[in-house]
Amino acid sequence: MHSYTMTTKQLDPSPTDKLSKPYMAGTNGQFNDEYDMNAFEKTKKKHYIPRKIDYDKWDTTTPNLALLPSSCDDEMYDDYIITTVDLNMVRNAAANALSALVSQAFDSKKVVVTKANCLRPLDCVAQQYAWGKLGSDALVARLKGSQHEGGHDIDEGAPYAELWIGTHPNGMSNIAVPDEESKSDEVKLVPLVEYVQQNPEMHLGVVGQSAPSEEYDLTFLFKVLSIEKVLSIQAHPDKQLAAQLFTDKPEHYKDPNHKPEMAVALTDDFEAMSGFRPIFEIASNLLDYPEFTDLIGKCRYDFLEFVAQKRGVDPKPILKNMFHVYMSADESLMKKNLDKLSTRLAEKENLTDLDKLIAKLATQFPGDSGIFAPIIFNYLKLKTGDAFYIGANEPHAYIQGDILECMACSDNVVRAGLTPKLKDVDTLVKMLTYKCTMPEITRGKKKDHCCTLYVPPIEDFAMEIVEVSAGNTYELEDVRSPSVLLILNGSGTLKQHMVQTMPVSFGKAAFMSANTTATIIADVDGPGLKIVRALSNVHLNPRSNSF
Repeated sequence: MHSYTMTTKQLDPSPTDKLSKPYMAGTNGQFNDEYDMNAFEKTKKKHYIPRKIDYDKWDTTTPNLALLPSSCDDEMYDDYIITTVDLNMVRNAAANALSALVSQAFDSKKVVVTKANCLRPLDCVAQQYAWGKLGSDALVARLKGSQHEGGHDIDEGAPYAELWIGTHPNGMSNIAVPDEESKSDEVKLVPLVEYVQQNPEMHLGVVGQSAPSEEYDLTFLFKVLSIEKVLSIQAHPDKQLAAQLFTDKPEHYKDPNHKPEMAVALTDDFEAMSGFRPIFEIASNLLDYPEFTDLIGKCRYDFLEFVAQKRGVDPKPILKNMFHVYMSADESLMKKNLDKLSTRLAEKENLTDLDKLIAKLATQFPGDSGIFAPIIFNYLKLKTGDAFYIGANEPHAYIQGDILECMACSDNVVRAGLTPKLKDVDTLVKMLTYKCTMPEITRGKKKDHCCTLYVPPIEDFAMEIVEVSAGNTYELEDVRSPSVLLILNGSGTLKQHMVQTMPVSFGKAAFMSANTTATIIADVDGPGLKIVRALSNVHLNPRSNSF
């Protein structure tokens, strides 16, 4: 049992249920690193909710953590990070919606599809970050270009990094709805968040909330990534730390939600770093890369001695210390050892895969401390259909390839390398779990002959990949979560009885309201249809469809 230090008292941890209830004045804003200040200020105002706190209630001889105006995560030991933010004061619309979905029993009675809740096309945002693939080489650019009739101009000299499908204010999808002011059948585009908040019960599955409300939103954010250059070494905070960072440094940390995520490879060349290597692999690499051991100094002896003599003991303290020394190393010492390493690898005849990766990072980010990262982080190579989950407080960096990525509705990022942006080394060092294991690689779970499930161990999101052969049909079942659909390949039709018939092909995206169903019909003369569906994680409890 951990102890939590506040002033001079030792507090006995007790259940924190009271800290995780939805607060009714939340926010529908989530923020990305490339945020817009106007959107930030607008959302920031909604986060701070005045609430009287009675500090005397917990200042007793038997203090109760549930009464404490703060929150502490299991991974945040008292000598590392203490969070002092009441989660009730920083709840947001995504968290409110998740709490509502989790707490309500599922009614298996199908909802009748009408013009009010039928499938609607989406127009999505392509983000042109510097690490993206260029022009038509980027899957993101081709997907975006296919969402418009007659195509969309692609700048062949510009990077296309991410396609966002969701309600993030800096990458808001627009939904096509009937223009009631038009006398014809014309449609207009409106922000997806405005559409779903017009009737949270109908569109989001929030029972009893049929009146317009800004207190609920999608629980997930779905993306496609086209990666040419390595992304930053980063980790995403858990809910407690996210709230603390948002409160303390809102100019850098834009929302109070956690951001666990899952990546599914769309190409056979997807590579990533994720988590710390098994302890003995790190020890072996210390012997193979003297430039890194010179950088960390005495830590190398402490670490190697630990491995040799203290098997079975928790490696977290010794690994945390080494990582801190590495990430905080003097700039001149870092440059000297990076130069030595580059020279040695340039003269080496038979480079290992690890050598090649280090050389690649040195070319993309010369002089950056992150070049040494593969020595201590797992190096993953995935094939199409392979996937892995990244939990809170785990270090990672995508290296190359095209992927699907789904996450909790947030974009909180703590960085420490391979980036020109803010490096918050102190926070990253303190927040990491320091688990020394290889991430589990999965190919999903077959639900039936057409559908493969990718189910993470959290409630915020899941993915389904549905493949229907030419001339065949498949029924997308109704779930109590809203969904977004993206066509990855082929052509056909999405049909909802006599209410909606939507022709679809590569790149087309659609929003599907909660509790509705649709039939996928693949064209007879086409290659079939491949569709990905992102949704809240109803598959954690598939028997009741109630999370």
